[in-house]
Amino acid sequence: MNIISVKHAEPFTGRIKESIKKTLAVLVSLLGVIFLIAIFALLNIAHDLNEHADDHSRLLLRKALFSRQDSIRSHLQDNAAWGEAYENLHRRVNPAWAWDKQNLGASLYKNFGYEGVFVLDGKDDTRYSILNGKRQSRTLADWLGRNPTPELRQALARSQGKPVSRLMLAQGELILLAAAWITPGSDINVTPIPGAASMLVFVDRLTFSKLQSMGLEYGIHDTQVKTPATPVATYPQASLTLPVYGGSIQLVWRSDNPGGALLTWVLPLLVFLMFATLVFAFMLMRNTLLKAQRNDENTFLLEQSRLALAASENRFRDVAEAATDWIWETDEQLRFTWISERFPAITGYRIGDWLGQPLTEFLQNDSFALTQWLKNPQPANNLTLTHCRYLSGQQRQRYCNLTLKNVTMMNGQRGFRGTATDVTLEIEAQQRVDYLSHHDELTGLPNRVQMKAFLEGKLRAKPTTERPLAMIMLDLDKFKPVNDLFGHAAGDDVLHEMSSRLRRCLGDNGLVARHGGDEFILIVPDIRSRAAVETLCQQLIAAITCPYQINGHEIFIGASMGIALAPQDATDANDLLRFADIALYQAKTSGHNLWVFYQPDMSEQIVQRREMEQALREAIRADQLRLVYQPRYDIKSAQVYAVEALVRWQHPRLGLLTPDQFIPLAEETGLIIELSDWVMLQACRAMQQTLPELALSVNISASEFQTPGLVERVHSALEQSGFPPSRFEIEVTENATLKAPDIALEMMRQLKAMGVRFLIDDFGTGYASLSYLRTFPFDGIKLDRSFVIPMADSESACLIVKNMIGLGKAYSLNVTAEGVENSQQQELLKKYECDILQGYYIGRPAPLEQIREQQAPAVSARARLALAKN
Repeated sequence: MNIISVKHAEPFTGRIKESIKKTLAVLVSLLGVIFLIAIFALLNIAHDLNEHADDHSRLLLRKALFSRQDSIRSHLQDNAAWGEAYENLHRRVNPAWAWDKQNLGASLYKNFGYEGVFVLDGKDDTRYSILNGKRQSRTLADWLGRNPTPELRQALARSQGKPVSRLMLAQGELILLAAAWITPGSDINVTPIPGAASMLVFVDRLTFSKLQSMGLEYGIHDTQVKTPATPVATYPQASLTLPVYGGSIQLVWRSDNPGGALLTWVLPLLVFLMFATLVFAFMLMRNTLLKAQRNDENTFLLEQSRLALAASENRFRDVAEAATDWIWETDEQLRFTWISERFPAITGYRIGDWLGQPLTEFLQNDSFALTQWLKNPQPANNLTLTHCRYLSGQQRQRYCNLTLKNVTMMNGQRGFRGTATDVTLEIEAQQRVDYLSHHDELTGLPNRVQMKAFLEGKLRAKPTTERPLAMIMLDLDKFKPVNDLFGHAAGDDVLHEMSSRLRRCLGDNGLVARHGGDEFILIVPDIRSRAAVETLCQQLIAAITCPYQINGHEIFIGASMGIALAPQDATDANDLLRFADIALYQAKTSGHNLWVFYQPDMSEQIVQRREMEQALREAIRADQLRLVYQPRYDIKSAQVYAVEALVRWQHPRLGLLTPDQFIPLAEETGLIIELSDWVMLQACRAMQQTLPELALSVNISASEFQTPGLVERVHSALEQSGFPPSRFEIEVTENATLKAPDIALEMMRQLKAMGVRFLIDDFGTGYASLSYLRTFPFDGIKLDRSFVIPMADSESACLIVKNMIGLGKAYSLNVTAEGVENSQQQELLKKYECDILQGYYIGRPAPLEQIREQQAPAVSARARLALAKN
C-alpha cells in the first residue's frame, strides 16, 4: 500500500511543482506590469500635485493682493469721505490740521506702511505730500518716475466716486496706488464748493520684505518680483503674471514641490516593495500546500468571524434603537425597505405605515436638490438636506435634517441608506427669536426695528404736502400708578388691550409700533389733510380713555401725542422721530389727553437738551453720580454670586435720575466713555474694599465697541483698583457688535485674554441671530425681564424661557434671569435649570455697605461650616 502511494505521489508532486512554476511566472509578470503602471501613475500624480499646489499658491497670492487693495481702499475712504478733510485739504490746505494734529500725517506710514500720501487739486498739482512718514514737497510723478494721475482720474470717473486702486511697476518695484475724491462724506455741516474735486492718493511700495511677509501669511515663501537682475533660484519656483498699469509683471516664489517629495520618498519605496512583493509571492506559493493542512483551523476561524459579525450587527442595532435619530434604507426608487425602531417615537407613525412608500411622499419640501443628486449619485458623496418639512402622525408640522448615501445592497441592487435628525425645536426657537427681533413680546406689535424699516420705506415713496405722512408718537398718562397699585401683570394687560384699540383705530391704513415702555408710534401714510390727523387723534383719545376692566378693577388712563408730518417737517426718519418726540414733550407739559403738531420754534427743546448735556458733564466732575448694586443669586450654591453696578444721578435741581433718563444722552454726546470710566473705576475700588469675594458686572454701551481704546480703559480701571480681572464681567446688548463685528470681536478677544468675562444683556430683544452665540466669546446670557415676568400667567412664556435656557446650555453659557419678582418665578426658573437669578425678589439695588451687611450672616455660616470640617 505504501508503494502504491509513493508511485502515485511522484507524478502528483510533479504536476503541483509545474503548476506552481507556471503560476509563479504568470504572477511575476502580472506584478511587474502592475508596478510599472503604478510607477507611471506615481510620476503623473507627482506632476499633478505640483500643478495643483502652484495653482493654489497663485490663488492665495491673488487673494493676498486683493486683500491689501481692499485694506488701502478702506483706509483711503475713511480719510477722503470726511467733512474736516474736505475743509482742510480741498477748500484750503491746512498743514496744522493735517500734519501737526496727525489727521493725515506720519501715522499712515507707521501704522500701515504707506510710503506716499498725496493731495492733488483739480489741475493735478500736488498741494500736500508725505513721503516715508515725513512731510516733503514732491509731486507724485517725480517720486514714482512716471505719472499715473490720468489713469487714476479715469478710474475714479468710472467708479462713480468709490475709491480705486491700481498696481504699477515703477523704478523696479511693484507699487500699489489707491485714489479717491475728497468729499464731505455724511457731514451735513460742510457745504461743497463748485469746481473740480481734489484727489487723495495713497502709495504702498510692495518691497521685497512686504512681498515676503504678505506671502508668508498664506504659507508662500520667497515671494518677489522677477526682474532681469533676479538671480537664478536653486530651488523649484512657481510664477504668477499680473497685469499692471502700463504692462505686466511676474511674481515668483518657492514652489512647495509636493510631487518631488512624493517621488523622493515613494518611488524608492515602490521599487523596494515591488521586489519584496515578488519574493513574498514566491514564498506564498511554496507555502500553499502547508496551508491546506490548516483548512480545519481556517474553518473554525471563519465560524468565529461569523459570530463576531453577528455580535457587531446586534451592537449596531442596539445603538440604532437608542439613538435620537432614526435610520432608514430604501430601494433604487427611494421606497422604504427598512426603518429603525426610533421612527415611531420621533414621528408618531408606525413603521408599517411607510414600508414600501417613497421617501419623497414623506417630505413636504421641494425635492429639486434630491432629484438632481439622484441623476448621478456618487458612492463616495453624501447628500444632506437641511430643514426638511414633514407632518407627524398627529399632523403637526415638524422639521428634520436628512442624510442620504448611495449604497449597493447584498443582492447587488442599488439602494440608499441614511439618517434623519429631528430639528423641530431648533427651528421653532430660531423662528421665535426672529419674531422677537421684529415684534414686541407683550403686545405683538412691531418693534422699533420693524417700525424704522416701514417708515424709511414710506419716506422713499416721497410723500407730498397734499398727501403727507403723519408720524404720531403716543405716550400714556397715569400709567405708572397702574403698575404700582395693581402690579406689572395688570399693567401688561392694559398695554395689551390698548394695543388692540390702537390697531382698530388705525385699521389697515398704517402701522402701530411699540417704541418702548408705555410709548407707541403710529405711522399714517397718504393722509388726506391735517384735519384728518385731528380726527384720528380724537378717535385715539376716545379709545384709550375708555375704562379697562382688569381683574375686576376699572382702570382709567390717558395719552399725550406728538405729531410730525413729512415732508412739511422733515423727510428723514431720524428727524421725523426727533420732531415727533419734541412735540410729544410739549403735549405732556401742556396737560393730558392732548396732541400737539411739531412747530419749528419747539427746537428750544434742543437747547434744553444741550443744557442737560452740560449738566451731565458737570455731574461727572462734581461727584453728583452715585452707584448702587443689585445682587445676582446663584441657584446651585444658594448664595449671592455677584453684583451688578448701576449708576444714579443726584441732580441738584431734578432730584435722583435713573440711567434711562441720562444714559441715552451720554451715548449720543460721547460722554458715555467718561461716564463708563468713572463707573468702572469707582465700582472696582468699592468692591475690592468692601466685598472682595464677589464678582462685579458693569454695563458697557454698544457705542463703546465702535470706539478704540476700550481694552486699555478696562485694563486701567482694573490696574488702578487692584480688582482681579477674573471677577470682572462686562454686560453688552446683542446689538453691541453688529455695526463693526470684526473690531468688536478683536476687542473681546483681548479682554478675554486678560481674564474678563462677557454676558449678553437683555438677551432675546436685539437683532442678532443664533450664529452670534457661536461667533463671539460670551460666557453667559441674561434673559430680559420681558420674558420672565409673564411666566406666572402664560404657558407660552414659560416655554419660551425654557427654550432660551436650553439654547444657552447648548452653547455652554451660564444663564441669568432678570426681573424675578416672586417665588413662583424663582421655582419655575430653578425647574428649568437656570443658573443665576436677579430681580426685586432677590434684592433691590442698594449701596454696597447694605449688601455687605446682608452677606455677613451667610459668610459667618460658611466660616463655621469650614471650621467644623477642620
